[in-house]
Amino acid sequence: MRSRREFITTASAVAAAAVVPMSAQARPQAGMTRRTIGCHTRPFSSFRLGQDELLDAIKAAGYQSADMIRASVPVAAPAGAPAAAGQRGRGAMTPVTPESTAALKQKLAARGLTTTIANLTVPTGVPLAEAITAVRQQITDAHALGQAYAIYLGMGREDQYVHVTRVLSDAAAFGKERGVQIVIKHHHGLNNTSGELVGWVRQVNHPNFSIFLDPGNVIYYTGKDPVAALEIVGPYVTGVVAKDCAGPHFLEREVGAPPFGNANPDPRGDEVMIQFGSGKVDFAGLFAKLKSFGFSGPIMVEGTAVGATLQETIANARANREFLEKLA
Repeated sequence: MRSRREFITTASAVAAAAVVPMSAQARPQAGMTRRTIGCHTRPFSSFRLGQDELLDAIKAAGYQSADMIRASVPVAAPAGAPAAAGQRGRGAMTPVTPESTAALKQKLAARGLTTTIANLTVPTGVPLAEAITAVRQQITDAHALGQAYAIYLGMGREDQYVHVTRVLSDAAAFGKERGVQIVIKHHHGLNNTSGELVGWVRQVNHPNFSIFLDPGNVIYYTGKDPVAALEIVGPYVTGVVAKDCAGPHFLEREVGAPPFGNANPDPRGDEVMIQFGSGKVDFAGLFAKLKSFGFSGPIMVEGTAVGATLQETIANARANREFLEKLA
């Protein structure tokens, strides 16, 4: 029988291991290398593409991975019906089934594509057990597609924070058993700053929960330097959501920092849907700093200038991929 001191020492060691920076842990590779660069669906969303057309566009831009996709498709709303919330006029989504998963995997394989990163949503305003069940199903769906990461975009209500972090703690443990890492990134809300993201890591308190760096959002939402942000989040970063940014929208800069960016930024987020190298992100410095932390995770291109045509947008997405390949 262990003494009380032995028990406390062991428990403390377990708790400390749960929040060890990822640079000190075995980073999940999931078949990925630094040079594997995926493409977010966002640059093509305005063209209302079907699943096949979307995958064709990502393939044409030379990407290896089509990310933030699910084995479901939009259901067109009846003529004259209002748009469903969050669906931008596309109506509800069909449920994920074994058949739809197999069909999407076949489409990916036919194009020589994989999918690495899934979108993760946490229900709020429902009992904890119900939210946990819903998130576990999303992780199960991601695992079935071969997605090694599920990214949570965050939230902004303090009264929901404990609920969400409890769900994410369960998700991290559940995902660990299935090879799916749960991550959070810079976004508007309670995951706005780098310090807040480290707080999420410590609150979730599981080694399978980490951070994706979004350099464009660091500037857009805080007006701060994403390379400098790595001094705080670098040890916990396991992936990058690649975006440049022309200037900040939410000016939460440190005291005394010089102002920069547009005086009247576009609230639609056009400051981040631009070509790499045209904004304020120092990508060379960023990847050099990431390398110092032993970064070897996936890179997903989200920010890309949306052209007047699909072909123009594909060309822009290709150019951003080629830009990163010279650095990553």
